[in-house]
Amino acid sequence: MRRRQQFLAAAISLAMTLVLFVPTVTFAMDVPAAEAANETNTAELTAAVDSGSGYRACEHTYSYVLQEDSYEATDTEGGYRHYVCSECKAEYAYETAPMIYEANPKTGEPVTHQGASNPIYENWCFIPDGEPHVFWSRDDEEWRVYVYGSHDEDGITMCGYDQLLWSAPVYDMSQWRYEGVILEFHDIDNPVKLYAPDCDYDVQTDTYYMIANQAAPDNKSVLRAADNPAGPWNPEENLIEMRMRLAYDPAIYIEDGNLYILGSAMKSGAEDAGREDILAAFEEDNYKIKHLLSVSRLKGNANNGFEVDETVFPASDEKCYLAIYEGPSFTGWVEELGAYVILYVSQEPGEEENYNSTISYVYADDVMSDVWHYGDNGVDDIVPYDGEETLSGNHGNVIYDTSGRYYRDPLTGGMAFADIPVMMNGNNHGGICRINGEWYAFGHSPASNGGAFRRGVADRMNLTMKEDGTPLIEAVEFTSSGVSEYLDASQIWNANTTCYLVAGVGIPAAKGGEGQETVEGFDQPYIETTHDPETTHAAYVTDLKDSSVAGYKYIGFGDAADRTFKMLVRRDDSMAEGSVQIYLDAPNEEQGGTLAGTLEITENAYQAGDAETASDGSEWHWISDALDAPVEGIHAVYLVFGSDGDGYICDFDQFTFAAEE
Repeated sequence: MRRRQQFLAAAISLAMTLVLFVPTVTFAMDVPAAEAANETNTAELTAAVDSGSGYRACEHTYSYVLQEDSYEATDTEGGYRHYVCSECKAEYAYETAPMIYEANPKTGEPVTHQGASNPIYENWCFIPDGEPHVFWSRDDEEWRVYVYGSHDEDGITMCGYDQLLWSAPVYDMSQWRYEGVILEFHDIDNPVKLYAPDCDYDVQTDTYYMIANQAAPDNKSVLRAADNPAGPWNPEENLIEMRMRLAYDPAIYIEDGNLYILGSAMKSGAEDAGREDILAAFEEDNYKIKHLLSVSRLKGNANNGFEVDETVFPASDEKCYLAIYEGPSFTGWVEELGAYVILYVSQEPGEEENYNSTISYVYADDVMSDVWHYGDNGVDDIVPYDGEETLSGNHGNVIYDTSGRYYRDPLTGGMAFADIPVMMNGNNHGGICRINGEWYAFGHSPASNGGAFRRGVADRMNLTMKEDGTPLIEAVEFTSSGVSEYLDASQIWNANTTCYLVAGVGIPAAKGGEGQETVEGFDQPYIETTHDPETTHAAYVTDLKDSSVAGYKYIGFGDAADRTFKMLVRRDDSMAEGSVQIYLDAPNEEQGGTLAGTLEITENAYQAGDAETASDGSEWHWISDALDAPVEGIHAVYLVFGSDGDGYICDFDQFTFAAEE
């Protein structure tokens, strides 16, 4: 069954199993059409809402059932949700807007995400493992995208003891709002580390379910419920406890009232299934796989808890199991593809070295399918890495890699898979989501010179059908501009929006450590970080020296105009003098780049520039120079640093291409 196609039928079926609807019961609505239809009193409705949680009409939070007069929103028509409590017959209803906004309802302007950039959150917030979902916000009366993820809260180890949430209106993803802490285990005798949460909404009971890993000493995945997409979730609630070895990095998907949990099942978890063919395949593959995919269907409810009804270990087209590294994400039924889609962190059976920065996809025609099929987007993803041929997909089903391995070739305009990572690589985990009629990919990218400062990133993507009727998810290039089309050249942008940061052209970006604060012997440019929201000029690019490159995709220059490149830097007496060459489209002419200008980074130029004082008391200066010729259109911009000395040239915090008046 498909969620949208079966919405009304499922609602009717569920309603008939409970006490029949009584028209005279007070409604808690705020929609004129519903009030007129039921002739209810506004004052009574308000009182009914206030008597409950703010989202319900009584204290029976999880006892509401969707009624048969309800209908879900489409892209062009609004929806109506009407609920009755099965315990006391209290009821409420509300309307939702169409799923696609043609204009920003606050400004009346056409929908645009201009002003957005990567990373998507503020500099102090490090939320990896991003799972995006579009939910209706009753507080805001609009559709918003909520991104659930882990929280790298100390910069020393991956993940922490709480989970944070951000959301944005679907019509303007430049306006991210911090929703606060939604679950935490700080204030208990034995704090529990949390990671890899996911959330989905059960429209039949108006309930949000979140599942997350709880690491040692618990080592389990726990399901919780809330009546609000922003929670908060009760740390003491436990609707089901699943062994982590069966549901590591859990994902949740709800369809027609059925809850499904996906997991990265450890080999020891699969042994419980008694599948001799799987055990034999492990041995054949030299036990080199990290995890395999598991899919569990639950039965139960939020009042009494859940239990596992059935678990399957799906096969791939080639093996009796589906090998994954970690991080499954269930996109669910995708109309554009005519299939269910699962994303996962790539791994191949028997692979000697793990390169777990890539996200792959598989598809099937049923949630509990025995076989999931590899996608194929035609991009070659078998490349040399660390001197050996590394398999990072082997089916053309890798759709994104936050270390910059996927890029748009400036010479051909097509997507390609790079020989080397051009942004610090580490693990990856994320999902995709249809937002205001378009599809977007979410993931994370390491910052600092370690592996525990992972930044949330997002970018536009394209889903379509191939000529042979099979689903196609095209490769995604993670950029500085992210979900927006470009960064306005005239605005001031943070240097840490870079999506290309290497010690030199042709030199692979470093691999982030497995959670340690710093990497010993690290000798590449990196992004300095902060966890303090009150700091200024504290999240910058550092350790730049001769041949270092910082790239930005994409900058929009508009019509041809004379422009001055300005950059905010910090220097001290120990640093070498140097320069930065500004290349358009590629970092050198051999790769299709055009030199647009050169800026000298000398002590005299530094002292002559306007100064700004950072929150730590350090002084930064703007240095600038005009570009060689007018620039127009949208371009990737590469800043290639040069120096005759061996030392670092500067720290780099902000930049702009100011148009000459």
